[in-house]
Amino acid sequence: MAQEVAEAKINALSTELKLLRKGLGVQAKNLPGAVGETLREVCGVAADDPPGTVRGKVVTTLLALIEKLPRPQQEAARIVLGFGIGANERYTARLALLGTGADRNIRTMQRRADDIVYLIAEVAYGTPTTFNPTLSSNDGPWHTSALAVRLTLTDVAADIFETRRIVSHVSGLAEIEHSISLARPANAAAASELSGLGIDVVAGGEVHSVRMVSSTRVAFRLRPPHPLDAGDQHEFFFRIRLDELPAPFYCCTPEFPCESFDLNVRFDRNDPPQRIWRIDGDLSKDAADPVPARKPLFLDNAGEVRTGFRRLQPARSYGVGWQSGSEVGVNAGQVHTH
Repeated sequence: MAQEVAEAKINALSTELKLLRKGLGVQAKNLPGAVGETLREVCGVAADDPPGTVRGKVVTTLLALIEKLPRPQQEAARIVLGFGIGANERYTARLALLGTGADRNIRTMQRRADDIVYLIAEVAYGTPTTFNPTLSSNDGPWHTSALAVRLTLTDVAADIFETRRIVSHVSGLAEIEHSISLARPANAAAASELSGLGIDVVAGGEVHSVRMVSSTRVAFRLRPPHPLDAGDQHEFFFRIRLDELPAPFYCCTPEFPCESFDLNVRFDRNDPPQRIWRIDGDLSKDAADPVPARKPLFLDNAGEVRTGFRRLQPARSYGVGWQSGSEVGVNAGQVHTH
């Protein structure tokens, strides 16, 4: 229910931002009167605020939200909403700036603008801006403020690209313990192979102490460039390569609180799944079960599916499950990131 409420707010804000971007966007003379109810709430606009104050609050809030987007999207977001360009650049003219190279199809650029607006709305309701003082070392030495995973499946391998932003609860945090769980191996030899997972940090620190902690779980440590103080945020980007993904699903089952988790799964175009569903707060032992009624998900034209979660609870599972057209039996396994 909470997730449905959050999605409804994101969609409402996205709709209002699409109206706001029309014409001259934030530079329009009638901006204060065109601000919708949801955007007024996000920007802290009071009923008796004069037009100048309304404009100031909206501009300040939107610029702050844009700064929280991934860097490649920040400039596009400013263009879409009308920041930093000529005073007479209307939306259609700004839209043309989103084309890249020979790709200037108006529908493509419109989709990019829609995606940007939705990302801004997600940030408004999903991304934390400061350290939460109610979380302390009693809740663990750190928590995840944002997790984004891109999973790419082929007939011979699986690549997991994970971007994780953590917030330290203690001073001098020098290492972050992390782990990934797979299906229970059929034999001891298979278990020993798990320690050979290809784990590489692309940015944000280094991986070390990769080790088996059980027959199904591989743990490793992420070391930031310098120790973190309480309230410090730090982002890791790393890749895990598997010879195959022994799983009909991918989940985040956090050990410590996780404020947001966005998952993108790209399936093998030669073997698309027959069915895809959303796993939202299940007990970990139930996550692989295809029987419970769950929200269905559908592939886009690129063979991908996307979904997101907010305020994940420790020891609960969140992610995507699927039934492959070539799947046989029910003992297909599982993958959890923690």
